[in-house]
Amino acid sequence: MSLLRRSVPIITLVLLLLVPRVEGQLASSKGTLRLTNDVGVQIGAKPISVDFSWSGRSSGVEAFLVVYPSTSSRYQLSQTLRSGPSGSPLALSRPHSLAFLATPHGYRLSSHIFSAISCGAACAGVYPVELRLASSQTGVTLSQVIVGVPYFPSSSSITTPLGVAPILRMQLSTPSKQLRAALSRLSSSTAAATISLAGSVGTSIATQKGYARLLGSASLHQRILSPYAVLAPNCANLVVSPLIGLESRLKLSGQINGTESRTAVFAQAPTRLELGELRRDKINTTVVPDGVLSQLASVLSVSDPAYVHGLGLTVLGSSRQLSAEFASANTPGGYQRLLADLAQFYFQAPAQSGRVATMEIDLTTAAQVAGATTVLERLQGTPIFSMMTVATAATLPSSHISQSDLRLASAPKRHCTITSKAVRQGLTRLGALASADTGSRSGLEGLVGLAQLATSGNKAIGQRAISLLDQQERGLLAQVQLVGSKTITLTSHSVSVPLTLSSKLPFPIGVQLSIRSSEITFPKGSRRVIKLRRGTATVSLPVVVKALGTFAASAVVSAPNGAVLVTSNLTVHSTGFSTVGVVLTVGAALVLVSWWVRTARHHRKKTSD
Repeated sequence: MSLLRRSVPIITLVLLLLVPRVEGQLASSKGTLRLTNDVGVQIGAKPISVDFSWSGRSSGVEAFLVVYPSTSSRYQLSQTLRSGPSGSPLALSRPHSLAFLATPHGYRLSSHIFSAISCGAACAGVYPVELRLASSQTGVTLSQVIVGVPYFPSSSSITTPLGVAPILRMQLSTPSKQLRAALSRLSSSTAAATISLAGSVGTSIATQKGYARLLGSASLHQRILSPYAVLAPNCANLVVSPLIGLESRLKLSGQINGTESRTAVFAQAPTRLELGELRRDKINTTVVPDGVLSQLASVLSVSDPAYVHGLGLTVLGSSRQLSAEFASANTPGGYQRLLADLAQFYFQAPAQSGRVATMEIDLTTAAQVAGATTVLERLQGTPIFSMMTVATAATLPSSHISQSDLRLASAPKRHCTITSKAVRQGLTRLGALASADTGSRSGLEGLVGLAQLATSGNKAIGQRAISLLDQQERGLLAQVQLVGSKTITLTSHSVSVPLTLSSKLPFPIGVQLSIRSSEITFPKGSRRVIKLRRGTATVSLPVVVKALGTFAASAVVSAPNGAVLVTSNLTVHSTGFSTVGVVLTVGAALVLVSWWVRTARHHRKKTSD
């Protein structure tokens, strides 16, 4: 006992000397752990290889893998990847020092860890796999990264592939050589025939048509009617709703794409009226946010096809989670997250046919287009997926639902305002030009497209579009002018005033010409309708002048909807007598003569007396 008492201070001293040393080693081993490759899908007993980088101290550090039980749902997978696995691990690999795992570009750990899982085909699933770095002396964890790994005991374990229907929604405002190259690569990729293309390229209709020709209908199997089908909340009482409403957006997008696609995509939940409009336009497939179908108990997943009775529509729900994962698929570990989520989707019902996951991918740069092409090609090469267009997805067996099963948006407000003054003015001018256009409106196609882009959800493109719309509208309005002298001399109380209109517009117009003045009346009306292709035309307005002198008037050119296109100030000189003036003058003269005669007679009579 006395020996033990004498040993305690010595042991304590040794521990006090060792602990700071161990803590110092742990502190110096702190660093950042990053995966530099995607594990992919594991089939059979082949080894799993994980490439990674480590910014901390490598000596005294070892790496190993930990496999946890497979997840049973997409929600559980998401929670596990975010917060870490719960429960005991299934298997651990043999630890190796970082010096042993070193490669020219970092570190690589390979292991047959999945061979420890032996339960036949029932073992197929998405397994959380953790890469862990720990101190080789104390076993304390220094850092860890967890990924979801789809695993199949053998290739025969893969039953019915999951359909994957990607929609590339392009919002590209600035054409460039890089963009042309990226689109060219997209159209020639092995995944091109399975892509549904939506969105806009550039803020001019000519540019969009050019890119549509570049992509080619033979290269991309389907181009969806968008962004003109993608609507921000709109008003039901807009003057120009026929130009920027859903039907117009679908029509113009079809003209640009050169396709008769019967599919429309909504970025937000549509209203019942908008779905009814699709039916009237003979559109039979629509893609909506997955929240629209979220209350369906009869559908295994919100992204499976659903046929809506009464509307004749097949509805597909676009998964926002998959869309977000695809957007980050080119970041470290991003593709593996997308792959694991899609695989979990598959494992919910691996033997069920006719299942499809739909996602929309927003692309705003040429680099994103190139990155999306790479991701799509990788997905196409994965045996558990079957890439397809939205049109193909809509032909899969679907659940039958009623309109009441959909979570639709409320009807648009009957009275609302557009907050942007520039957009409001641009739409007003466009409505006036469209009202005056008596042709096919093909000359206004570019303006209609810009107006639709200006009222879409993309703020950057919207601002650029409204700027171009304003510039082009003012350029067109400048081509409609009242020509001739701005000074009119009237030498009679009742005359006809000539007005000459000149138009250099590329389309025929029908307008109203009128004169406004408080000093003039119009016995046959103050307006005249004139139709003009190109050149000049003159009309005459009969007027009656109320007074002599010089006064102001204005000549106005109005569209049929009442909007003013052109106003010109006139100066009127009236030198003629009016009817009232003549009557008064003659009357006054007669009174004067009568008074003079009577006065003369009275004077003669008085003299004779």
